[in-house]
Amino acid sequence: MSNVTPLPANQRRLAPFEAFSPIEWQGRTPPALDWMVENCVLRGTVCMLSGDGGLGKSLLMQQLLTCAALGQDWLGMKVAQCRGLGFFCEDDKDELWRRQQSINTLYGTEMGDLEDVWMMSRVGAENVLMEFDRRDDTPKPTAIFAQLRQKVLDVGAQLIVLDTLADVFAGNEIIRNQVRRFVSALRKLALETNGAVILTAHPSLAGLNSGSGISGSTAWNNSVRSRLYLTKPKPKNGEEDDDGDIRLLKTMKSNQSKSGGQIEIRWEHGAFVRVDAPADAGPLDRVDQIDLKVSVLKAVDQLCRNGTRMSPDKFARTYVVKALMQHPMTRRFTRGQIEGVKDALLADKRLAIVEIGPPSKRQQYIRTDTFRFADEEGKP
Repeated sequence: MSNVTPLPANQRRLAPFEAFSPIEWQGRTPPALDWMVENCVLRGTVCMLSGDGGLGKSLLMQQLLTCAALGQDWLGMKVAQCRGLGFFCEDDKDELWRRQQSINTLYGTEMGDLEDVWMMSRVGAENVLMEFDRRDDTPKPTAIFAQLRQKVLDVGAQLIVLDTLADVFAGNEIIRNQVRRFVSALRKLALETNGAVILTAHPSLAGLNSGSGISGSTAWNNSVRSRLYLTKPKPKNGEEDDDGDIRLLKTMKSNQSKSGGQIEIRWEHGAFVRVDAPADAGPLDRVDQIDLKVSVLKAVDQLCRNGTRMSPDKFARTYVVKALMQHPMTRRFTRGQIEGVKDALLADKRLAIVEIGPPSKRQQYIRTDTFRFADEEGKP
């Protein structure tokens, strides 16, 4: 008869530990970091975006879902092209529709191009994803969590936005054990989809006062792999900021990239645009500058000959730079670089702005200096 005391039933259910030695890495190269949002959101992780109410967190997330579907940069940061799903608890379907219309105008796209964007309007619905036993903090994923997971798998979403924390988490935000277990469940979903989960949150009063943007317990900051904070600039010289549409998006934590950075964005015509030029949009060397100029001229000429009419107005759906960012000849360059070369070519008169249409509906378009629209005034 064995003298070994049997393990308790709850321990017998545990899977055996798996251990490894670094010897298996001998002579091998570790995999590169797989960013879903450049230097911001890694695959297989949970990210938090915090910000006071009304600043535009939901709008930013809807823009990110759109950029992921189109494979376009988001606020100057490269985004992996993928399918996404937004679980919006505070916005009804009509609001999401109006917001999407403005986003489409910014990126020069149509609703029909967004088959990889999925959204759920959960206003007035039960949205709690996890509850906890009050005695021992045992996590209890809800039926809503199971439904959400199944929908994510059914549509093949990899970028998952949960908006907001207050709606999906029924635990106590200052109990570390509950926070970590909830984030662990979200990370399991991120790993299962080979994607990422972004959780939006309102900062606590202490988080607002300190400028940290932390919501409840510091366990949130410690549990997520990256954390962003959307805020307004501090008033200068004790005076209120005249431009109420300016926001700062700060990187408060990033385990695999530099923290402490920020970008300035502005709300314009229903969407956010980046104010400062991205870091990689700096001056090109002489060879690349010539290459970009030639590429832009060829791309504009080709688009015009294919019947595409491009506007010089940066807020127009047909803005020339938006078209060039998607053209095979020029999409390897950044928006800032294309903008700069476009302006230089206009100054050199290699690109021209012409007005076409009847006197009551004149519209401006960009073309190369050698191309002529068939209905251009005074030309055959």
